[in-house]
Amino acid sequence: MTEQEKLSEELLDGWLSMSMSIWNERLVTVMTYNESIVCNQLYKQKKQSGPPLTATELCARLQIHKPQMNVILNRLERSGMIERVRSQSDKRNVYILLTEKGIPVYEEAHREILRLPEALIARLGREKSRVFAATMKEVAACFDEIVKKAPVPRNDAELRRDAGNEEEAIV
Repeated sequence: MTEQEKLSEELLDGWLSMSMSIWNERLVTVMTYNESIVCNQLYKQKKQSGPPLTATELCARLQIHKPQMNVILNRLERSGMIERVRSQSDKRNVYILLTEKGIPVYEEAHREILRLPEALIARLGREKSRVFAATMKEVAACFDEIVKKAPVPRNDAELRRDAGNEEEAIV
C-alpha cells in the first residue's frame, strides 16, 4: 500500500469514526437527522427574514434527491411540523414553512443537538474548536469541488434506497 493510500485510509477511518459516533448517539428523538437538517434550513431562512423556500431549493441546499426530500417533507407535514403554501404570485411555486407547532419543537431539538459541540469545546478548548470548525468547512468545500468535477456514480438501487429510507442515507 502506498503512502497516499495509507493516508486516504486514515482519513476515511477518521471520517467514518466521527460519523458513527455522531449517528449512533441519537441526540434528537423527536425527528430524524434529515428531518432536523430540513427544519434547520427552514428555521434559519425564517430567522434571517429570507424568502420562503421551495422543495427544489431545499434539495439543492442540502444535496438531497427529490424522492428522498418528498419522504422527509411528507413525514414532517403529517406530524404538523411544516406546511406547504402555494405562492399567491406564482401558483407553480409551493413554499415549505415551519408551523407554529414546528418552531418550538425544532428549537428544543436544536438545543439538544448543541450539547455535542458544547461538550467538544469543553474538551478541546475554544481555539482548537475554532480551528476544527474551519477545517471541517474547508474539507466540505473541497469535497463539493471534487464531486462537482468528477461525481461519484450512484446506481439505481442506491437511489431507490435513499428515496424510501432516508435513515440509511446519512453520511
